[in-house]
Amino acid sequence: MRAALLRAKRLGKRFGAVEAVKDATFEVHPNAITAFLGENGAGKTTVLKLVLGFLSPDSGRFSFATERVGYVPERPTFFPWLRGDQILLCTAQAFGLPGREADREIESMCRRIAFDPRLLGRKVHTYSLGNQKKFSYLQSLLVHPDLLIIDEPFSALDPVSIKNMRALFRELRAQGKALLLSSHLISELEKVCDEFIIIKGGRVVAQEDLARLQEEFVLVRLPRSGWAKRPKELNPRQERETETGTQMLISQSSLWEPGICWPEGVEVGRPDLESLFLLYSGA
Repeated sequence: MRAALLRAKRLGKRFGAVEAVKDATFEVHPNAITAFLGENGAGKTTVLKLVLGFLSPDSGRFSFATERVGYVPERPTFFPWLRGDQILLCTAQAFGLPGREADREIESMCRRIAFDPRLLGRKVHTYSLGNQKKFSYLQSLLVHPDLLIIDEPFSALDPVSIKNMRALFRELRAQGKALLLSSHLISELEKVCDEFIIIKGGRVVAQEDLARLQEEFVLVRLPRSGWAKRPKELNPRQERETETGTQMLISQSSLWEPGICWPEGVEVGRPDLESLFLLYSGA
């Protein structure tokens, strides 16, 4: 069995008559950046709150293989009476980080994420939204988490900061860390992610290795006019009907098998993360 820092097994959560999460099963692995994808209301944030302990599951279970878990919320909030340096001091003390070591880490991380350390003498709620987000990263990274969970990792950040965060994510992966990124910005996630988890209607419908899928499979777009001539021998891994035709994920080895005859107008391409999300979620 592959090592995992987080395992969730058949998680379930209801809010009254609404079943927000249903039998959600997935893993988050070290040395990997995992994209957590789903439409609005699919259950992504509820799942994150369950594994972080903000909500109690009605069914199922989850477990961590580490005690060092960091979390960066989509919209960080802080006690309005505390300055940045006070919050970081409390965080360092809670994790047993000596003062001088904490000071060095803060100085280093401020440079790494382009955060102005002069802001630490101010109350965090007075920061801009972008700097509040950066401060949340700073607080989480201060304790060297083995697993970092981030809800909308690029929200409120400018383009330069987004580029810096992508580089930081890759550095953390190279250090053996695990990252779980929940976001709607699929184009940004594709630049860094190794794996993806797709949730639909509260259920995890797919967990896949992105590079392996792109190496072994191709995306075929079949126009509606060619439906009647569709090769009957195919066994698509995933299939989706659209207004203009059919999209299929098929193995490269079966693309040009003897006897396969494709109709005119068929398109074959590399499956990107967005097309894979649409295929697996049926969106």
